[in-house]
Amino acid sequence: MAQMFFNEIEAAKIAQNMEANGLAFYQKAAARANDQATRDVFLRLAEDEKEHLARFQELEEKLQGERRAGAGYADDAEIGAYIDRLLKTQVFGSESDVARLADQAESDYETLAVGMRAERDAIVFYQEMLDFVDSKVAKEAFTHILAEERKHLLILGDRSEHCEDFQG
Repeated sequence: MAQMFFNEIEAAKIAQNMEANGLAFYQKAAARANDQATRDVFLRLAEDEKEHLARFQELEEKLQGERRAGAGYADDAEIGAYIDRLLKTQVFGSESDVARLADQAESDYETLAVGMRAERDAIVFYQEMLDFVDSKVAKEAFTHILAEERKHLLILGDRSEHCEDFQG
């Protein structure tokens, strides 16, 4: 495996990719949902993912500005390898994974379960990022989105408990 170097700008770019994949999943899930209440949940989460994506785009711009102003970042091959492995084991590892998972779900309940696994992955990733980033603005962004992703997990869990396809 090639070494990947990691810094806060890369963390913001990775987060953007994750949020874009989440957005694509929730949009596709909403289009495929059989139940209106479940569709509404997916649409709400898609809107949240758009906001998260914009926040991480803004974060990247701020960090790029700090870098141009002379703030340094430490690159660490071990951290990079760890982050690379973390990303490869995510539910939404790539855009093609998003489409495949949305298409393979045979019910609203299964789609909700995929969303819950993805939100748990996001929670783990953002929690780990808090340990790796030093920038105050990066920590604030990851802390905020981490709280949002936890809310998403609760929303999906609540909806799955009320989903007509629930089978225990």
